[in-house]
This record gives sequence, structure tokens and C-alpha cells, in this order.
Amino acid sequence: MQIITIDFSWIRQKFLSCKKYWSKLKEIVSKTSGELEQDIDIQLKAERIFEILSQILLDICTHIIAHSEEPPPQTYSDCMRKLGSLNIITPQMTEKAASMVKMRNIVVHQYTDINYRLLFEELCEFHQDFPQIQKEILFWIDSQEKSELSKK
Repeated sequence: MQIITIDFSWIRQKFLSCKKYWSKLKEIVSKTSGELEQDIDIQLKAERIFEILSQILLDICTHIIAHSEEPPPQTYSDCMRKLGSLNIITPQMTEKAASMVKMRNIVVHQYTDINYRLLFEELCEFHQDFPQIQKEILFWIDSQEKSELSKK
């Protein structure tokens, strides 16, 4: 697979932009699902942070796929699965990222009422899994850059 001009520094900047939300996410996951279900202020904070962080991951994913030889994904979940099929992230993280996107779509588009217990569980998983997804993507970027340097 040949990747065509991916802006690696842009991806790194996107990941760096997550830092300002991370402490707020940590605050939310330190609560209980019951607290989230009962407090609209926590709900709004949780929804927005989840939306922003998942969108950053989607932006990175679509950027990589758009600059690859892969056909465009049909859905955002497919986009995450393409990262897996390109061996950018592991199969385990692929499925976790695809699941995260499904919850993001419910939060953003409000296809149905938000189940805050499920959102809380997804936030806890996201808090646990996002650093690993980031690590895998950054590892892939490093390997791509090393590969490019060795060709020169």
C-alpha cells in the first residue's frame, strides 16, 4: 500500500489539541453513571467532550484514508475499520473505535434519546482506549517517516 502525502504534523497537532479536554474527561469518568444520568450539566459536558474528541479521531482517520489508495468509506465506522485493514491500528482498537463512532453519531445527530448509562460506559472505554489508539497511529506515522527517510 502506498500512502500519498499525509500531513503527519497536522495529525500530531490534532492529537495535541486533545490535551485540553483530557482533564475534563477524567473528571467525568471519575463520577458514576447515576450522577451523569441525573445532572444535566454533567450530561452536556460529557456529550460535548465526547463529540470533540471523537471528531478529532475521525478527522485524523478521514485524512489518512483520503490520502491512501483506499476507496472512500461508506460510514465513519467503516473509516475506522479501514485504519485496521491498513494495519494502522490493531483489530482490537479498530472495533473499539468503530463502536465509539456509533455512540458519537447518536450524541451528535440525536437519532434517539441518549442512554446516559451507555454514554458513561463509552466515555470510560474511550478514556481507557483513546491513548492506545493514539499511540498506534503515532507509531505508524513514525514508521512511515522512517521509511521515507530510508528511501532518500
